[in-house]
Amino acid sequence: MKFNRILISILLLLIGSKSYSQKEKTNSETRKFIDNAEITQINKDWNVKAEFKSGLGEIVTFFPVEAIDLKSNNKIKSLQMDMSVIYQIAGRNFNYFKSSWIDLNEVDEFILFIEQYVIPNLKDKTERKQSITYIFNSREITFSFYIEKSTRRISIYLKDNGNTDNEHYFWTESQVSKIPELLTILKEIN
Repeated sequence: MKFNRILISILLLLIGSKSYSQKEKTNSETRKFIDNAEITQINKDWNVKAEFKSGLGEIVTFFPVEAIDLKSNNKIKSLQMDMSVIYQIAGRNFNYFKSSWIDLNEVDEFILFIEQYVIPNLKDKTERKQSITYIFNSREITFSFYIEKSTRRISIYLKDNGNTDNEHYFWTESQVSKIPELLTILKEIN
């Protein structure tokens, strides 16, 4: 009898932790909204955008969007990020494109991250053999700001259901000075 209670308790804990971990590894509310609508309209404001380019011609663009379920007329606003990068397979270059979304509640956190940890450190340097990395995680992207000596770099990785895509990512050192433009865009969305 006591063994059965312990076994049931353990099973309930396992089920609870399994469902909690599954909730944490979901895509954005915007992606779910678009995926669940039969007919969707997405309005993009290209006047309000922040863009980062790499020396290879890769590009990441952040801009506000509004998605509308045309059957129910429900709407959701968010930040869309389009990423176009180049990757290699067997010595051949291929283009990779993907859109990801940052929900409005995550935009607030992204603003705090940039204001408190990135902007104040844009001119920082580290000592020899030291580095600092600041990382922001949303449901669909990871944005990192890296400092080593006088080098500063941003890297953006995409996620799908909580899994980071380490094969298709964007990084740049030459565009770090454009981070204040991204902050301006983020504040316009809110």
